[in-house]
Amino acid sequence: MNRSRIKALVSRRFWHAFGQISRRIRCLSQVRATLDSIGVWADALSSVLNQNAGAWRNGPASAIIEARVIRWLCDLIDYGPASYGTLASGGSEANLIALKCARDNVVETIKDRGVRTAPGELVIYASEQCHYSIDKSADLLGLGRDGVRKIPTDERFHIRVDELRRQIDRDREEGRLACCIVGVAGTTSTGVIDPLEELAAIARENNCWYHIDAAYGGPLAFSDQYKNLLRGISLANSVTFDPHKWMFVPFACGATLVRDGAKVLRDAFDMSPEYLSEDRGGADVEFDFFRYGQMGTRRFNSLKLWMAIKYMGREGYAATVERHISLTKYLAERLDAMPEFRRVGEVETAVCCFQFQPESAEIMDGPERDGLQMRLQQMIERSGEAWLTTTVLNGRRTLRVNINSFLTQQRHIDDLLESLARYAAKL
Repeated sequence: MNRSRIKALVSRRFWHAFGQISRRIRCLSQVRATLDSIGVWADALSSVLNQNAGAWRNGPASAIIEARVIRWLCDLIDYGPASYGTLASGGSEANLIALKCARDNVVETIKDRGVRTAPGELVIYASEQCHYSIDKSADLLGLGRDGVRKIPTDERFHIRVDELRRQIDRDREEGRLACCIVGVAGTTSTGVIDPLEELAAIARENNCWYHIDAAYGGPLAFSDQYKNLLRGISLANSVTFDPHKWMFVPFACGATLVRDGAKVLRDAFDMSPEYLSEDRGGADVEFDFFRYGQMGTRRFNSLKLWMAIKYMGREGYAATVERHISLTKYLAERLDAMPEFRRVGEVETAVCCFQFQPESAEIMDGPERDGLQMRLQQMIERSGEAWLTTTVLNGRRTLRVNINSFLTQQRHIDDLLESLARYAAKL
């Protein structure tokens, strides 16, 4: 195959996909942000250094920098000085780490002898809008996916605390144990935030672990204008935070933060294999991160986060978060003025959901309306003009926009609206 043939093939088959990924300005789909240049540089440098951040002795700089960024994140959510945490590959692993701590907290013997030693079936409670990793974690931890109770949401897609209380009471009457309540600070589909303080109170009443999945919404804490949305986050036993989302850090970079410190994580994960068990005076054990999570060998991921925070600063992240929410509210206002579109839910963060509902849709059944949303989304995606996604809310397919690039401006939202109107007219 000659060079011109290869070039033609690449242009025809791959340019569309790669173009959408790289043109982050109009990539308004999944929660994956535009990369900041400092993070890209730091990511490359960490590969050159190739330190194993699993233990202080293998990579002193990487271990100490990880401890530093964990401290910064703990301070950001108003955790006290006793708090600690560990970096993870992303929100899924971070949730798994937190839920293992929750499981082990129920009965002391569970870690060694398994869930069969619990005095009853363990149950995790979460909104029906929670991330799928909660189900996966329950499976991996031996609770089973049926061990996750999906609590209904209200019309704005927040967890219904009245239904949560009723479900906990029913399970208790049937001999089950509340293992953990999960609050979501920024759901994937809608970006909304559960009533975190109310969930904390219910967890206290039932003497169970309280975890908050703030993988997306955590950076709201940078903003004086919006940090009130996270009111109650410091009451959680553990928090998931994903810097590779709204902090523009390259994949992969997640974190589990634990309010009551390193002991909780070490009780859940610490082991001392012979080749790592020599007594070095205890000075470096604090920085042996293999003791605080599942990973042994760990990439030097703390470097890109450390550099990103140094580069952006609290003010930089706050300004970006506030501008993204402002742009999302602008999009919502413009959609409200377009009679063929109907918004679904409310804008709390930088996610806006809506449906295309022309007059002809009134005589369509549900699946036909769903197909209409899919066709509109696919037409825009194939055009290369923008990339938005769909989700399912209230049982119906819904269009979804997430503004996640610090390069996106109001004119790009106007372009998206023009594309929506133009392609909708063809359906």
